[in-house]
Amino acid sequence: MSELLSDETLDDLLLKDLKLIQKKEGFRFTLDSVVLAHFASVKEGDRIVDLGTGSAVIPLLLSSRLHKYHITGVEIQKDIAQMAERSVRLNGLMDNISIYNGDFRDVHRVLGGGTYSLVTANPPYWSVGEGLVSPVESRAISCHEVSAGLRDFVVAAGKLLNYQGRFAIVYHTERLVETIALLRANRLEPRRIRFIHPFVDKPARHFLLESRKSAPADLKVLPPLIVYQEKGKYSQEILEWYGKGGDGVAGG
Repeated sequence: MSELLSDETLDDLLLKDLKLIQKKEGFRFTLDSVVLAHFASVKEGDRIVDLGTGSAVIPLLLSSRLHKYHITGVEIQKDIAQMAERSVRLNGLMDNISIYNGDFRDVHRVLGGGTYSLVTANPPYWSVGEGLVSPVESRAISCHEVSAGLRDFVVAAGKLLNYQGRFAIVYHTERLVETIALLRANRLEPRRIRFIHPFVDKPARHFLLESRKSAPADLKVLPPLIVYQEKGKYSQEILEWYGKGGDGVAGG
């Protein structure tokens, strides 16, 4: 396939024949992106921005839930942005998904502040001082706060969203209190939260949280999302996202 370079793989997202180009050695998407794309509230006609889009997996997955929409994926790394653009072309979604190569912290000046109904983000979980930072740049940027931190994502979302616009993220439970404080400081009121548990009897490690701009306080705690029903086998809810079967659910 002419779209694929020697250091890349072509992966099946298992939804509506969607395909994704990824680096063999760079950051590869995980189940976090999948659950966020299914959790975010979407509406026909939404104008959406995905911050730090990487390979554009979240825009592609969101496209399976809508007919009328436009999504802009913002990615600071030029080679990764170009790879994301090729994935969009490969899936024939150029009219619905566009990729912007640049720093999302200033992107409201380019895309238009206060004009989007939904912003999504899967921010890096760890500060630079936590754990081993990968020598592979795309992995380092995706996993550690090398180029941008949680506050940057929240501030950017607040600037992009219109009145009552939604901001949906997936993040680590250790930083839940910090996340809520940052959201409220930027007029983003938490409205829906769902905790992600690896197994039914294990503590949650991550959470899904959707806030709304300039909305009143009214937080709904949704039932927990259980990832695995047993080791190596996804829960029934996740399998249902992919129809019958589904043992090869993308992400892992």
